[in-house]
Amino acid sequence: MRAFAVFFLVALVLRAPWLGDPLFHADEQFYLLMGDQLWHGVLPYVDLWDRKPLGLFLIYAAARALPGNGVLAYQIMAIAAAAATAVVIARCARHLAGPRGAMLSGMAYLIYLMAFNCGMGQAPVFYNLPMMLAGLMVIDAMASACAPAPQPGQAPADPALWRRGCLAMALVGIALQIKTSVVIEGMGFGLMLLWTAWRAGWRWPRIAAAGLAWIGLALLPTVIIFAAYAADGQGQTFFTANFLSVLNRGQDWAEASFRLFKVAMALIPFYLALALGSRIDPQCSGSAAARRGLCLWLGLSVAGFLAPGTWYDHYVAPVLLPLAILAAPVLDGTCRPTGFLRRALFVVGLCAGLGATAVQAHKFGTTNDLDRAASIIRPHIDAGHCLYVYEGDSALYSATGSCLPTRFAFPAHLSTRFEEDALGIDTRTEVQRIMAARPGAVVIDESPRPYAPNLRTRAVVLDALARNYRRVTTLKLGTRSFGLFAAR
Repeated sequence: MRAFAVFFLVALVLRAPWLGDPLFHADEQFYLLMGDQLWHGVLPYVDLWDRKPLGLFLIYAAARALPGNGVLAYQIMAIAAAAATAVVIARCARHLAGPRGAMLSGMAYLIYLMAFNCGMGQAPVFYNLPMMLAGLMVIDAMASACAPAPQPGQAPADPALWRRGCLAMALVGIALQIKTSVVIEGMGFGLMLLWTAWRAGWRWPRIAAAGLAWIGLALLPTVIIFAAYAADGQGQTFFTANFLSVLNRGQDWAEASFRLFKVAMALIPFYLALALGSRIDPQCSGSAAARRGLCLWLGLSVAGFLAPGTWYDHYVAPVLLPLAILAAPVLDGTCRPTGFLRRALFVVGLCAGLGATAVQAHKFGTTNDLDRAASIIRPHIDAGHCLYVYEGDSALYSATGSCLPTRFAFPAHLSTRFEEDALGIDTRTEVQRIMAARPGAVVIDESPRPYAPNLRTRAVVLDALARNYRRVTTLKLGTRSFGLFAAR
């Protein structure tokens, strides 16, 4: 509990200037909207669409159920999740370093989360906790199996392996219901556990039975949820949203490559720490089996980051788990002089983390910006004529109390070309339906170069605005400007 309190306090202090900001990140705005709508009987994917798993929305629904400000609630929950993850990182790092290095590896994780736009409630902040717990089970099992393998028929080296494997894969199953991208790491954890079972002297029938049981535990939450949707006749809707839409999403490779370059540069201190740590005397670097397992985990997490091809900065957060642990011998500083690199890692992390978070908040705006925009919009909407945010922030729906004009309420789903083939519908037809219903107000980006515009849907909106709407004003949200149009 003492370590958790320290990590929680550090995370809270670092994030304090931005607590309560409802515009901090577009994704978090929508997750909170979905969480709120769950309490009004909305069925995800059917009534309100997104491709994230149900578990993430349940977390935000829990935040919305807490008394007070829902934004502050999910942000405090995220800080608690990050602090708990740091505790488990420190526990796992004891395989490689002493108490000092273990604690500093947890600190490094908290700081670098902010550098990759995970300062508040992005999905990795929540799913990293069950994955870190699962990873600890796997690394502990591998370290226990490093003793000489017993002969066939003898007791396994680790009698707790079956239980550890079941718990680890159940945790992977929970993480899969927060973000499906952990599937690569989950599969890797399963293979590492099977290798450990073989190394511990298990016979092949027992290994096969354990493998089937572990796979079943990892898939169980997803199977249960899919079965519930299928029983309601919505199995195809669930499958399209959770799986097919990920594969069909478009991409701007030039922009994605630039994002990848930025992420790679920000991780340079960790590369140096890993290179130096690998040369430290093995007597100082802890269990060789644990190190091998962590290196495998690092490779799996990098593959999980690269696989989608989008390379958004927050997608790299799972990589920070094994990276922070593998850096522990250098952070410990007891085996050889590593003070300069240790200081550089934290200085770079603090500058990048605080800088990235400040830039993010400055770009998207503050509570005052949202309140001001909402007060301008409210007179133009009513129960029968919703607000339609074609481009802008989904937080405007919550702030104005507006009804939702479409189940595709995350603006980028209908306004960007990347989603054209990923939603399972014809986007132009959906936007025509929305505009034919005459929303009371429409928000649209009026900049010369809107982000990755879907020209087909944009033409429908602009035509309707020209015929049936009048321009009211410009809404300023941070450094961004949007046109507000009201129905004539």
